[in-house]
Amino acid sequence: MRELDELDKKIFGLLAGNGRASNLEIAGKVGVSEKTVRQRIRRLIERDGMRVVATMETPAAASRLIVLVRVEPGQRFVVAGRLASMPQVEEVHLTTGAYELIVVASFGSDSDALDFYVRHIEQGPGIKESLSTHVVETITQSTATRPDHFAQFDEQAAKTGSTAELLDLACDVATASLGADRVHVATGNVQPDDPAPSEWPSLMRWRGLSSRYVEEILTKGRAEGIVLPNIVKHNQHVFVADARTDPLFRSVADLVLSEGFHSWMGMPVRDGGARRGTLCLYWDTVITCGDDLVRRTQELADLLGKHLSRRA
Repeated sequence: MRELDELDKKIFGLLAGNGRASNLEIAGKVGVSEKTVRQRIRRLIERDGMRVVATMETPAAASRLIVLVRVEPGQRFVVAGRLASMPQVEEVHLTTGAYELIVVASFGSDSDALDFYVRHIEQGPGIKESLSTHVVETITQSTATRPDHFAQFDEQAAKTGSTAELLDLACDVATASLGADRVHVATGNVQPDDPAPSEWPSLMRWRGLSSRYVEEILTKGRAEGIVLPNIVKHNQHVFVADARTDPLFRSVADLVLSEGFHSWMGMPVRDGGARRGTLCLYWDTVITCGDDLVRRTQELADLLGKHLSRRA
């Protein structure tokens, strides 16, 4: 394998720490465009054999303890060995200072934790004094608060070199921050009585959808006026809990089944009163449409509309 340059090493390191990190998130951390990150990742995979794999995290224990232990003279290693051999104990650390040992242990319940503490710490041989505390929550790099994807989008969208690159960026942000399994975005208007109508769609980008699906939806939308034209006509979002059974998708039910998604949301992309296109999100399961999801999706759509208007 070739020697990786500094940028490749940074990208690889971020993916090693969090394989689900979006290209946008990585771009913000390494200081380059999302397009550059996307190209580098493709090269790392195709040329250097990088693989991003999935792992299953062990469910968090119901109760966890950290115990500071002060031992009797000469008993440090004896007590450490005894505690470390117990199945509930994850780690035993030898330390300096007032307490010689730090013990980290996990349990199925608080009562199990209490029983362990009484039997093996308070009544344990060689232990002179102890101080325990419950772990309420563990913060790691993967569970820490995520950066504001929309703020990053707004900043990076202003730097994109083309409308296609802007739409690709929107697709990446939609999947990273809105939880969608698939996304489709199109520019242009669909109402013939718009003051300044444009061909619809003038440009499309998508993630997770087959080309066959996109082409058939496009054809049926023009011929039958389904789904997307309705979004633009009413200038508000449309949510379908299960496209496999909803009448709105009846004419393409077989196509929806073959594609494999359930829930669907379409959102107008606009800049003030000007229509700029549509943003559509797809989920592989049946979801509930809450106010927060609508608000955040509209926020992204409005930001996209703002940047599209600058290119008009």
